[in-house]
Amino acid sequence: MSELSKGSGCIKQLQQTGWDIFKEQVSLPVAVIKQDNIKKNAKWMADFTAKHNMLLAPHGKTTMSTELFKIQLDAGAWGITLATVAQVINAFEAGITRVIMANQLVGKFHFEQIAKWLESSKVEFYCFADSIENLTDIGEFFAERNLSVNVLLEVGIKGGRCGLRSAKDISSLVATCEQYTSLELMGIAFYEGVIGGENAAQQVKVFVDEVNTLAKRLQVENRYNTDKPIITGAGSAWYDIVAKTLYDNSCSDNFNIILRPGCYLIHDTGIYQKAQQAIMARSQVACDIPGDLENSLSIWAYVLSLPEPGLAIIGMGKRDVAFDAGLPTAELIYSVKTNQLRAVNSAFKVEKIMDQHCMLRYSDDQPLRVGDMMSFSTSHPCLTFDKWRQIGIVEDEWVITKTISTQF
Repeated sequence: MSELSKGSGCIKQLQQTGWDIFKEQVSLPVAVIKQDNIKKNAKWMADFTAKHNMLLAPHGKTTMSTELFKIQLDAGAWGITLATVAQVINAFEAGITRVIMANQLVGKFHFEQIAKWLESSKVEFYCFADSIENLTDIGEFFAERNLSVNVLLEVGIKGGRCGLRSAKDISSLVATCEQYTSLELMGIAFYEGVIGGENAAQQVKVFVDEVNTLAKRLQVENRYNTDKPIITGAGSAWYDIVAKTLYDNSCSDNFNIILRPGCYLIHDTGIYQKAQQAIMARSQVACDIPGDLENSLSIWAYVLSLPEPGLAIIGMGKRDVAFDAGLPTAELIYSVKTNQLRAVNSAFKVEKIMDQHCMLRYSDDQPLRVGDMMSFSTSHPCLTFDKWRQIGIVEDEWVITKTISTQF
């Protein structure tokens, strides 16, 4: 895609008629997303959070496309969540002014980058913290510059990622925040997505209940620097349990509850499709919302070689598509020779993927030719998106009408 966008003639064609994949007007492999699906997905999640009287700050690391962030904001998102300072700066430079960095703000260079934006523009920035050392470093640096940083104290689980492992440890962090006028304690943050195994759903509920109890205790003790503090959590797998648990505890009456799922906009046909199916099975609120999340991402690639009976080598590999949470799924075949588009049968299965090649087993009743095009869906959209600098937007037909950029 990046090569195609360089020539003025190609750009003019894109603007006037689009790039038709089936007419071989683009280089393959190519990654595309369906415009209608991302709009539907954005509205679906906005409706879900609204029904719980909660706010939405989708995790932007999935796509790292500020153009897609704006679609989410236009659909009603309160802000955008990001993971690194570089991602935050990209968002600020694109005009996005409210960001949660769901991570610790560490290091002088990063402090300086955030300070520049706090000094020069009206941005609303939040970061996580879980240690006295980190809070002290942030407090001292920003106090010297007469700036303040919004802090969300992070609670974690044993064996998980960042975050306090015991709620009793939070008192020392609160006390540290109170030592610095540069530290604004705005709420509590958590991430439940690392919980797995047997009874994971119940474990998530218990964990969120504990966070809720802690958040309410700090409010009773008047420890926050705001009248309506934040409780924020929820990845893409358990957001319904997070929402229901906090809703049942009437948290939204006294807190701004902010959910942070990221993969819903793109969705997939792998791990998040399975997670969404489980959500639809257990959440009445989700079932009451018209429609459901739909996969919007496809990779189109050529059949390069048919070296053995039933084995096709596809021009798509680890450089093009995620493979960490399941291999790509074959979905469509387009014959350039006959202009026929057809769905694949269940015998088509990717069995191995290499840097630039994909090994596909297929059945004799759906023969392939070298030069045929095939479409694949993926599992875990995050690790497909970060392989592309440009991604095509398609409507119902497989014609790219515009492109979006990623800022990884």
